[in-house]
Amino acid sequence: MRRKRIAVLMASIEREYQQHFASGLAEASAGYGIDICIFNSMGYMDVSLSTSEREESMIYDLPDLETFDGIISMPATMGSEATLRKIFEVITPLKGKPHISIDVIQENAVTIQFNDRNSVEELTEHMISRHGAKRIMYVCGPMHSEVAMERLEACRSMMRRYGLEMDEKLLFDGQWTRTGGRQAAEKMLAMHEALPDAILCGNDDMALGVIEYLSEHGIRVPRDVAVTGFDASREAVMRGVTTIRRPIDRTAQKAIEILNKWIDGAKPAEKVIHMNTIPVYGDSCGCLKNQEHLNEMLRNLGTEKWNMETTLTCISMYAGSMAGVGDELEAHHRIHDFIRYWDIRDFFLCVDPSICRETDGEETDSGSYPDEMLLLYGMTDGKTYQPVLYSTHELVPAFDEDRKTTLCLIFCPLYYRNRSFGYVGLNPGSLTSGAALYPFLMLLNGALMSLYLQTNIKRYTSTIEQMAIRDIMTGMLNRRGFLEKAPAVMEKARKNNKVFAILSADMNHMKHINDEFGHQSGDIAICRMGKAMESLGEFSFVPVHISGDEFLAYGILDSMEEAEKLKDCAREAISDLNARDPWICDISASFGIYAAVPQMHDTLDQYMTMADRRMYDEKNSRKFGRRKEDLKINNEKG
Repeated sequence: MRRKRIAVLMASIEREYQQHFASGLAEASAGYGIDICIFNSMGYMDVSLSTSEREESMIYDLPDLETFDGIISMPATMGSEATLRKIFEVITPLKGKPHISIDVIQENAVTIQFNDRNSVEELTEHMISRHGAKRIMYVCGPMHSEVAMERLEACRSMMRRYGLEMDEKLLFDGQWTRTGGRQAAEKMLAMHEALPDAILCGNDDMALGVIEYLSEHGIRVPRDVAVTGFDASREAVMRGVTTIRRPIDRTAQKAIEILNKWIDGAKPAEKVIHMNTIPVYGDSCGCLKNQEHLNEMLRNLGTEKWNMETTLTCISMYAGSMAGVGDELEAHHRIHDFIRYWDIRDFFLCVDPSICRETDGEETDSGSYPDEMLLLYGMTDGKTYQPVLYSTHELVPAFDEDRKTTLCLIFCPLYYRNRSFGYVGLNPGSLTSGAALYPFLMLLNGALMSLYLQTNIKRYTSTIEQMAIRDIMTGMLNRRGFLEKAPAVMEKARKNNKVFAILSADMNHMKHINDEFGHQSGDIAICRMGKAMESLGEFSFVPVHISGDEFLAYGILDSMEEAEKLKDCAREAISDLNARDPWICDISASFGIYAAVPQMHDTLDQYMTMADRRMYDEKNSRKFGRRKEDLKINNEKG
């Protein structure tokens, strides 16, 4: 019986808030026996420098959400309009599917919301009543974010209760980022006005950015100005930032609990479920640090520091070798050696086959994953997968296998600029902590980029080689190709005591065709002769267009008697072509063949010379007994 499977759509899982949510999901996955697929984009990275919005957003097109039993979406984590539009685009068509939305109310979904408003109001009141703040600056999240706007309005509402109004000049969009917080502080100082009494920030990253910038400019927190954040991140609590804590891991478990019952038919009666948040007071507003949270964060920070050091050491060690892979097999082995150094239970590197294999048709930039992917490297519960092609809708082959354990996989896109390489699905353990996941993905991208470039170099080299040894008109081997390929066949015949033969052919009446019908018709006649020569492939003979109206074919025969049959076969092919596909005139040719078991000092030139002599003997004999049928003009075609 197939396990229940839930899709989770989020962005920036490398951030602490999302990490806690993913941890809660992993715990619930094992507890309820449910497979969970987290589809993640690096939504908060600087798109202009390091990411492509289209390739990032493609990850949300990967799953066929109709095949999942339930969905969890986190629109508030989307750091760009493109990713936000994309998840609404893929979710909107789903009407009856059990769906939990975190933070943001959506149609046909049950929403889990946090009582951010109550906590923000409590924190704002604390700053006004306890610390006497009257002039308050607010650093907000993105203006398109409902969560950011709710926190802003909660601050405004509490200020109004105390007869205060927010100065709109002191309202800044910090985009949820540390850099955004620094920029807000910079703009505030550039106004050359008195400092605000307090700076309230919509999250901890922005608050830390504000504190750092103010400190660099000699402004002390909280003595000169108080600063608060939101999310109770480890670093913020460690540094004594007054903030607000969301029970995000318990929220993830609550979402799985609700979906599990909903999938079984017990749809929740409530459309919106509220989770309480808690203010955590620290030094940044003038209060004491919360020692309980501080001790917990110190323990976590020690573990995180060790994990990060291990991560950076491993990435540095493998950076060169991973960026130099040359083919599929080498990539498989290098990635195997790389992955075994990590605390990763499940790992699936799924790539577009065209980056390392020959595929039908030309490579196209379709903006979507191909129907078939190559599992370049896979590993789960100690089992290693060899490279294999599979249908993309399966996500990874392991989902269709009998397993004792559940899978909780994070799917991230892999690409370079606008070239998608595929995606990785992994259960990363400690890898998502801090900034570890992003360099890990970049290292995989480097390996795939190297593999892609090496594959293209081989393709281009092969194309150039074929252009050098192939005749542009007929597509057959040319003289260069013959001189490169034929010696090996001749040597094979010598070693096996077999007959090596060269059939020389020279077209008849080509001058007349060119003079009577033009050189373009002469080219057509040569191509028709090429088609006839290709019929010798049934003898495993290779046809060659030497030049102009001269052709030959070479190969190995079982006996000398087959040599004359070869000439007859060539003539029959010409006759059949003339009858089956009438043209302005019939084509014909003179043939000569030389066949013998090659001896040690025999040369290819000797065989060619003997075959040409016999061909010219036949051509000369025709001049004395030429029949009218040698050049049959099809007047009705001329």
